[in-house]
Amino acid sequence: MLTTSVVFVSTQPPMTSFLRYILRGSYIFAFLSFAHALDCLMCGLAVVNIYDACDRTWVKDVLTASRFRLCCTPVSISWPGISLTVSIIFPMLAILNACCASGVWWVQCLTTVEVLSWAWLPPLFAWCVVLKKHSIQSVSYTFVMFPG
Repeated sequence: MLTTSVVFVSTQPPMTSFLRYILRGSYIFAFLSFAHALDCLMCGLAVVNIYDACDRTWVKDVLTASRFRLCCTPVSISWPGISLTVSIIFPMLAILNACCASGVWWVQCLTTVEVLSWAWLPPLFAWCVVLKKHSIQSVSYTFVMFPG
């Protein structure tokens, strides 16, 4: 992601009439991608080095000592993955911005088809995650009483 972002920021597009990724929005997304890729690298190295130097009892005693630390520990462990995901999404948004502003009708149509092909994922995710209410049918149980 670092090299891709640097290439988009530092080079001129080969055909500016076809795809102009030198627009301000595309540059902002490319810079944000570069920043998040660096953040991913630095946070990942910090997490690996900190947990490599620690033993289990220290992690248990210190990182779970308070409710705040208990909430911040999983966030700090997962932050490199979150940052990498964001750094992958930003170049996609930069190219999407350049495609929509290109003025070439077939590039805009292909961009629209691409966006619509990804648009079904959030509703599918919501449908899979949200609990469905099932109708509860009455179940009759037969209890056997033993004399005791």
